[in-house]
Amino acid sequence: MRHRLFTVLGLVVLAAASMGAAPATAAPGLDQAVVQLMTARSQADGSKLAAAGAGTEVNVQRSSPRGDWAFGSSVIKAPDVEGAYPEGWLFLAQRTATGWTAALDGTSEFAELAARAPAAVLSAGEKQTFAANAKAAAARSAAAQAAPTGLSLPYPVGNQWKIIGGPHGWSGQPRPWSSIDLDSRAADRSVLAAQSGRAYWVCSNGGHIRIIHDNGWTTEYYHLLNEIRPNGTPVRMGDYLGLTSTRIPCGGSAGSNHVHFALKSGSSWVPLADKTIGGWTYFEGSSAYGGGARRGGATRYVGDWIQNYGPETGGRTFENTADQDVADLGQAESPITVGGVPGNAPANLGVYADVHHGWRGDLQLDLVGPTGAVYRLRDPAPGDDGTIIHETYTVNASDSPANGTWRLRVRDVDANHSGYIDAWSLTF
Repeated sequence: MRHRLFTVLGLVVLAAASMGAAPATAAPGLDQAVVQLMTARSQADGSKLAAAGAGTEVNVQRSSPRGDWAFGSSVIKAPDVEGAYPEGWLFLAQRTATGWTAALDGTSEFAELAARAPAAVLSAGEKQTFAANAKAAAARSAAAQAAPTGLSLPYPVGNQWKIIGGPHGWSGQPRPWSSIDLDSRAADRSVLAAQSGRAYWVCSNGGHIRIIHDNGWTTEYYHLLNEIRPNGTPVRMGDYLGLTSTRIPCGGSAGSNHVHFALKSGSSWVPLADKTIGGWTYFEGSSAYGGGARRGGATRYVGDWIQNYGPETGGRTFENTADQDVADLGQAESPITVGGVPGNAPANLGVYADVHHGWRGDLQLDLVGPTGAVYRLRDPAPGDDGTIIHETYTVNASDSPANGTWRLRVRDVDANHSGYIDAWSLTF
């Protein structure tokens, strides 16, 4: 049977030339639709990677029992040359009577498909993350693009790593210069999540992780060794992802151990220039891999060390330091009254929570806005037996007024332990 292939923005529909029964095997048609879609997207971005001929991957990670939905990662591999990097996406696809409809993460088409996907393919939490990411990215203005991102650097807060490559493109010279190369030059080479979100592996051989954050940013990590293999796994800022290395699981090159760390907004790479990550605001050099970062009166160039100060939002902070008990199987709320902040809350509202509990995995944390809007901060994690939550969350609260009473709601969902809210804060 002949097929016609239609490409519309972030959407591909592989349609049969004549109506008939759906094919018995999903993989061939699905692969064709996804490869065509990511190739068209890559070429639209001005990339020549597809023409390099290093190959492609379509990695189906989940499918529905009937085989009419599929979710996974797709990659255009890079040749093993300096400055080349693979291009990867998450994809979601649905098979109908007329063929496969596929979309790539970060696009509105992907968000629309995600909202309709069955639970066997996408969890409720993933749908929430994808929707929040798409909404925040779409709402981000040019001014907000240059604002603090609410992201940490991908190593422990307080530690210093060396910048071995200043702002450059995901694949070297081509703009936007969305990436930096960082190396610990120490025994501890652990690469950590730059903020909370949902993590996914991209290359079939590992080594490449993407984290989609609720605030509209997406962070990318390449060259990882001994990495986790996440499949929509919720991660918190500071969670272990892998080690710096010279691995090139989907092609490219690496002359020394490092992490290739990059930033996207929605479906597009964005320049690091003027972005604040880990307390430093980045600037470009006269050519790719130059430049550096500034913090106050301090300037760091390629070859210098930069300390990770964690996420900063750069605005006013309001806090409540009064203890509030959380009973076993109970619920507690701690209020903060905000005043003097015009308009709505930002898309990168910073929420810091300091909560002590006998088994923190029992806890669900929510932020409740002045009009009652609820923003999930932390889901229960039954296997997490830690006793202290010291976490910073970034929330797209742009649909809530800034002024009024905000509440941190902590709910204990399992028996045998109690605790208390020690303190919390909001940074606008």
